Amino acid sequence: MKLKKELVPKGIKQMSTFVFSPTELLPFWKLCTIGASDYLMPEREIGVGRRANRRNEYVMFISPDVDVSPASTEWLKLNALLWRTAQYACEENRNVTVSDTIEMDTGEKYCGTVLLLPEVLPSRDLVKCYTSAKKFISIFQVMPITREQISGKLSRGNDGTYWLMEQFYIHDDDYNLISSNPLATL
Repeated sequence: MKLKKELVPKGIKQMSTFVFSPTELLPFWKLCTIGASDYLMPEREIGVGRRANRRNEYVMFISPDVDVSPASTEWLKLNALLWRTAQYACEENRNVTVSDTIEMDTGEKYCGTVLLLPEVLPSRDLVKCYTSAKKFISIFQVMPITREQISGKLSRGNDGTYWLMEQFYIHDDDYNLISSNPLATL
């Protein structure tokens, strides 16, 4: 299934979501943006002389229990969060990267998203799409978050980002994945 976003911010030519069904290897729904990487984000320092990548695409993984079909409309709320996240960098003229939190006034259960590395995928090689030998598009997982999760992050100060990310992926001291809960629900 493919959904096309008709109204996109200046800087993005066209944006679509491709919807992939659960499979044996990846037993959940996958919503994947196509077109968000048209926007070249401004440069951003991320520490130790490193810069964030300037082109992103976004994925959202949805529980197989959610009815993702043309007959259902509830799941489109999750797709709307994915699109708003994909448009955010362009609309705000900002570079977004892993662990960034984007707040939204939705009036719904989820009022924002956090960008994660899609660690549920079988290989880390899948988080970059190379367009040439040295240029690539980063692929980030968009995880919907609640007002309580945003408040929890803010109340923890500098440790808030790590606390929020551990709501979805827990690692040991050597950064080996211990457990995960990376699927969006309604």
